[in-house]
Amino acid sequence: MKEIVKIKNLQKTFCKGNICVANHINLEIKEGEIFTVLGKSGSGKTTFLRMIAGLEKPDGGEISIDEKVVFDNKTNLEPNQRDIAVVFQNYALLPHLSIASNITFGGKFSKKELEDVLEKTNLKGIENKYPHEISGGQQQRVALARAIINKPKILLLDEPLSNIDTELRGILRSELKEMIRKFNITALFITHDKEDAFYLSDRIAIMTGGDIRQIGTPKEIYHNPIDLYCANFLGKMTQIDEDRYIRPEHIEICQNGDFNAIIKNIIFYGSFYEVILSTKSSELMCHSFDDTLEIGMSVNFRFNGDILSLKH
Repeated sequence: MKEIVKIKNLQKTFCKGNICVANHINLEIKEGEIFTVLGKSGSGKTTFLRMIAGLEKPDGGEISIDEKVVFDNKTNLEPNQRDIAVVFQNYALLPHLSIASNITFGGKFSKKELEDVLEKTNLKGIENKYPHEISGGQQQRVALARAIINKPKILLLDEPLSNIDTELRGILRSELKEMIRKFNITALFITHDKEDAFYLSDRIAIMTGGDIRQIGTPKEIYHNPIDLYCANFLGKMTQIDEDRYIRPEHIEICQNGDFNAIIKNIIFYGSFYEVILSTKSSELMCHSFDDTLEIGMSVNFRFNGDILSLKH
């Protein structure tokens, strides 16, 4: 599969505070995939996106988009020369322009091109309305339509779901993935939310302190984290002994279990219970659907998944 974006030895340090936000990063984004950079606030992920977009100048390294060098020690192309489109957190819609004018703003597009984008983004029929007259989900689709109509080599998405309430977030997440697939576009998605990353991504890069800690499919990095940081960032872990850990869903309370424990605590999460088991040597966290469990009860349990050996 063709590589649309190639990053080689990318470096960036902010002089104020001597904060490294890109520590010799190397990665590739393949044609047609949704590639996510997942990290906490301050990890460097947004600056990484801005460097690809040409909105922030790296200190060194190389960025290529569709085999064209857009940044190296001799080159630094302007954003409008990079064949990219960016969708920001707040969508950046122009309030005094109609939906149709927002989509075509800054470019010359035929009526057919506009009609096609309106159709594929489910905006047909509201093109003459203004941003304040439509819902948050429709505003997201307008921002995407404006980006997609330019037919970029890569679509850059800077946490577009971060300001959406929980009830609407799942719907917009689904719509976002559907539209990216519908246009068969390559996308780089930046987020701090692991659920968004798992749902949307073909591959995920975990970033912290300007370092890419691990790259893989959602399943690969969840079930085979490279270290304890990545494991804990993607989901809860329970420690068996010094360097061995297991996910709570891989500990099963059952009558014929190999080990015995006392239930120390039970927390109800709606779809499951989080149960803290106390053994002679440690405390373990597991998930259960059994609503007959009680604190202080003696139970048997077994491990029914991979035990991970992880270093700090």
